[in-house]
Amino acid sequence: MTGASLKYLIKEGFRNTWTNRMMSIASICVLMSCLVLIGSASMIFLNIDSLLGKIEEENVIMVYITDDATPDDITNMQNEITACGNIKSVEFISKESAWQEQLNTMEKAQAEFFTQISSDIPLPNAYKVTVENLDKFDETVNKLKKIQHVDTIRENKNLAKKLVALRQGITVISFVISVFIISNTIKLTVYSRRLEISIMKSVGATNSFVRLPFVVEGIILGITSGVISLGFVWGLYELAVKEFSDILSSFNGLGFLKFADYALPMLGIFVAIGVLTGVGGSIITMSKYLNKEGSEISGI
Repeated sequence: MTGASLKYLIKEGFRNTWTNRMMSIASICVLMSCLVLIGSASMIFLNIDSLLGKIEEENVIMVYITDDATPDDITNMQNEITACGNIKSVEFISKESAWQEQLNTMEKAQAEFFTQISSDIPLPNAYKVTVENLDKFDETVNKLKKIQHVDTIRENKNLAKKLVALRQGITVISFVISVFIISNTIKLTVYSRRLEISIMKSVGATNSFVRLPFVVEGIILGITSGVISLGFVWGLYELAVKEFSDILSSFNGLGFLKFADYALPMLGIFVAIGVLTGVGGSIITMSKYLNKEGSEISGI
């Protein structure tokens, strides 16, 4: 293929993108919807991973004490907790300090209401236990449960399991939906151009001559979809941060990741997915029509 032919076919790719602009817009919209879905799922995945890391770093178990425990019982409990092994630190949290901390998080009127309706403190004394080795987490929890005057135990392992399950579910669902939508859109796009392909083959065009304009179109649509999708994902993410940051920060100062730290890698991935999908999908689907020289014309 000469340089002039290559230049002509590249121009044809750009021209076809504009000539078939309605189909191009439809393809961009479909690719965008899939990329936005993938991008949103990726940011959820990354935030859950970050949250899991913080939970793992804390390795905290809250051991709540029964109301009938005496001061001596509470002191002895600390020794028994330490004797369980795999304990990094033990901190006593009195119900008075815990209740005051809870009141500090409330609005002034709400805090006054709770202090006025009753002088009783609705929270138990507790020990904040930090585990040294997560591999022995279950064993340590079982030992703590056997200590006398332990009312209940709260630990983050169940939360971690739920977060892992949520992360896996989101990843699988977004991937399956995206593959299904993209593959069917590519088939529809190429099918709508089958007559054009058949005419080009009938006048003696080689397979590479037919394919190249579609390759150029795929690159254009892929880059366009990737750039616009990044903007959509960024906007949706910032909206979610604005709506839910206060709720998340109330849990031990947890917060969302900064989207800007992942923008460039995500843009590269989006463009790569868009180009590979547009180019690769078109070439694979087109191969069935390239072997039917003149068949579409004869059927008219």
